[in-house]
Amino acid sequence: MSLLARKSVTRPASPRVFERLAEAYRHRPGYPDELTLRLLALVAERPRVVDLGAGTGHLALPLARAGARVVAVEPARAMLEVCAERVRGLPVTLVQAPAEATGLPAASAELVVLADVAQWVDPDAAGREARRLLVEEGVAASVEARSAATPFMRELEELLGEANPKRRPSRPGRARQWLALATGRGRLQSSELLQSLPLAPEELEALLRSLSFLAPALGPARMDALVGRALALAERHGGARWERVLLLSWGRSRAVRRAGR
Repeated sequence: MSLLARKSVTRPASPRVFERLAEAYRHRPGYPDELTLRLLALVAERPRVVDLGAGTGHLALPLARAGARVVAVEPARAMLEVCAERVRGLPVTLVQAPAEATGLPAASAELVVLADVAQWVDPDAAGREARRLLVEEGVAASVEARSAATPFMRELEELLGEANPKRRPSRPGRARQWLALATGRGRLQSSELLQSLPLAPEELEALLRSLSFLAPALGPARMDALVGRALALAERHGGARWERVLLLSWGRSRAVRRAGR
């Protein structure tokens, strides 16, 4: 396993908030097994996978356990350090770099994934980089998440919106913009799956403290108050249940026309 330091050529280093939230991210719920299965069904056995914006390894970890050879690309060093602990012994290479300029060799992946981080990348530059990384007929896939329309999740979203009205939204279309460039504007497909799991009070608190638009913006006292309100909300609903809809979209890279061909 190697940890490579690389400099971004397209934008500044990752926001400092992600350096501060690495430990909190460790306790976030991971992705459902079904997502891993759907991703790996798109490619041949034991694919080379580049996970852009890998964070603490919530997707790199299950992909590697399922047999993929993964390169986890993440600009925040603290996130990669947590990821390194979690993937120890698995076929995962860690690269400190932005999604727009990974420094990886061209045509080095059968699958490139951008999971729930489209709002943090330049979709044009990251899309061109993903296409460069893909082999001919390789697959680019994005994962977008939205809260399910359950009573608890609706009220929790309202609570979070009140706490920080300036939260950075995930603008619709950014992931598809990335996909269009990553695939050379090939045909895109998509499917949805529901993630649903109960959260104990301490798990709900850990999740809330990992959200980038909360603790860093609110400060300790206001964050503690928000956690108290969220726990009370969960109690009124008979317990917290984290439910979200994951939209998996993908396309196959079209052949690149080269001079003289």
